[in-house]
Amino acid sequence: MKPITLKELKEFKYRINPEERQGAYGYYFIRPMSLYLTYAALRLGLRANQVTALQIIVGVLGAICLAVPKPATMIAGIFMLQFGFVLDNIDGEIARFRKEVSLTGKYLDAVGHAIVVPCMYFGLGIGTFFALGYFESIVLGFFAGFASLRLDYSILYHEAGLFIESNLDKAYDYYSRYEVDDTAAENMYRRKNEDSPIRMLYALFAYPATMNIISVLVLADIFVSPISVLGRQVSLVYMFLAVYGFLLPVRRVITIRTLVKQRETEKKYLSMLSLLQGKAKTSTDGPPADSSR
Repeated sequence: MKPITLKELKEFKYRINPEERQGAYGYYFIRPMSLYLTYAALRLGLRANQVTALQIIVGVLGAICLAVPKPATMIAGIFMLQFGFVLDNIDGEIARFRKEVSLTGKYLDAVGHAIVVPCMYFGLGIGTFFALGYFESIVLGFFAGFASLRLDYSILYHEAGLFIESNLDKAYDYYSRYEVDDTAAENMYRRKNEDSPIRMLYALFAYPATMNIISVLVLADIFVSPISVLGRQVSLVYMFLAVYGFLLPVRRVITIRTLVKQRETEKKYLSMLSLLQGKAKTSTDGPPADSSR
C-alpha cells in the first residue's frame, strides 16, 4: 500500500467530522495539532481503537496526577488530560480516513469518556483535600464525577441511531444500500440549537469544556495563593468543586426525571428498531452492495 502523504490527509474531506462542534478551541488549536499527529499515527500503522485505548490510559494518568498537589505533578496532569483530548480527535480522524468507522469504535470512545471524566473529578477532589485539608473536597469531587456519568441508556440508542442514519457513514458506503424511514431517523436524532443560551450553558458542564476550565483554574492556583472566604482559606479549584459538585448532580437528576417522564429512552429504542427493520427489509429486496468495512 502506498504510504499516505501529508497533502492527502490535509485534503481528505472527512478528516474533521462535520457532525462535531468543538468551538474555537478545538477548531483553531486542537485540529491543526491533530493533523500532524494523525499523519504520524497513520504512518506508524496505528489503528483507531488503539489510539482510543491510549487516550483512556493517558487521561487516567492525568487524573491521577491531579491527586498529587505539587506544581510539577499538577501541570503534568493537565498536560496529559489535554493530550488525551488531542488523541480523542486523532482516533476519529484515523477511523474516517481508513473507512473503519464502526459502532464498536464509537462505543469504546464513549467508554473512554465514562472512565476519564469521572476520574478527572475524583483526582481533583483528592488533590484539593491534600492541599487544603477539607474532606468535603473529596465528597464534592465524587459527586461531580458520578453525576458526569451518562446514567440513561438513551445515549446508547442515540449513538447507534446516529451511526445508522449518518450522512457521513453513507458517504463511506456503510449503509448506502439501505433506505431507512426518514420519520424514524428524525425521531432518533433531533438536532438542538447549539448556539442557544441554554445549550451554551449546558456545554460548560460537559467535556471538553470542564477539562479546559479545570486546566485554567489549576494553573491559576499554582501562582495565586488561596483566598479567605468566611474565615476559610479556599482555592479557585475548591470553589469550582463546590459549584460543580452541587450543580452536576442537580442537572443529572433533572435529566433522568425528564427521560422517565417523557419516556425518551423508550422512544429512542423504538425509533432505532424502526431504522433497523427498514434496513433489514431493504437488504432482502436486493443483493448487498460492496461495503467499505
